[in-house]
Amino acid sequence: MTKARIIDAGRSDRGWSRVGNFFKCPQLFSYDQRIGVELIPADPLLKGSLGHLLQAHLHGRWGAAQGGCWVDNEWISEPEQLLAPEEAATIWAEANNAERHLPLMLEIFDAYLDQFPEPPGRILAVEHQITGVLGYDPAGDWGLWDRDNPHISPTPLDMPGHPEHGKPITLTRRVDLTIRDGAGRAWVWDHKHQARVNPGKSTEAYAIDGGFTAFRILGRQVWDNFGGLALNLIQTRKPWKVARVPVPFTPWRDTHFAEMLWRAEHQIARLDMDGIDPWTWPKAQHETTCFGRYGGCAALRLCMYGKSEMNQH
Repeated sequence: MTKARIIDAGRSDRGWSRVGNFFKCPQLFSYDQRIGVELIPADPLLKGSLGHLLQAHLHGRWGAAQGGCWVDNEWISEPEQLLAPEEAATIWAEANNAERHLPLMLEIFDAYLDQFPEPPGRILAVEHQITGVLGYDPAGDWGLWDRDNPHISPTPLDMPGHPEHGKPITLTRRVDLTIRDGAGRAWVWDHKHQARVNPGKSTEAYAIDGGFTAFRILGRQVWDNFGGLALNLIQTRKPWKVARVPVPFTPWRDTHFAEMLWRAEHQIARLDMDGIDPWTWPKAQHETTCFGRYGGCAALRLCMYGKSEMNQH
């Protein structure tokens, strides 16, 4: 029998966090993608990673017991092919210097299971990567399409001299969970661990996030009878609370999302071609951008003091 393994619940190959960072702040994109600065993740991000891993192993094993499901890009048909959630989280925490968060996240996970001890539906996929590509479909419509569709004609990056000139423009998303409900509809779920669950504010905040638009556009192409997106909001403070809520549609923004992605990729390539020092790419310089939900941006001091700040680490 194959040895039980840990699920990869990290970034996808060319995910929204990449181009989303450019939309947020080109300099932040440059630190990560051009300079290669390793920005130490904040504690909330470590907690979230542990929470995602626990949820992935829970639903992956449930899906395997239901007759099989996709985990990453592998078909899993036996629960024993995956480590138990608690064991996987323990191993990951030790490898990523997150042991201090493990007791809390295990307590939250136990409380989650007390409230929802059964699968939320027929589990189709867990941490499954899907890839979109900009191009034309057979009807001549231009947009973001499922790359696995052999009938799509990609429109590549048009920036002569750039290393990616002539290559398809792609966007990947790692889907936390896909289920099919009792009515036969497929739903993409996204797990969110929050200090305080407030479904009203959370649904609007995530609805406008570009990554969720990609979920919606690609989801209806990948899974038949697509119902939409849902948030699995998990509170990380007592009293433990979980809210499962649908994400509102954003039909107007969705119509030109592909165009925005096209322009962003060409703006990135233009900055590369202009030969601008990666330390001096355009900066957001806005108080609510540089100080977000989890406090100051991890690159804040780099923007304040430049390369000299690297000597402090």
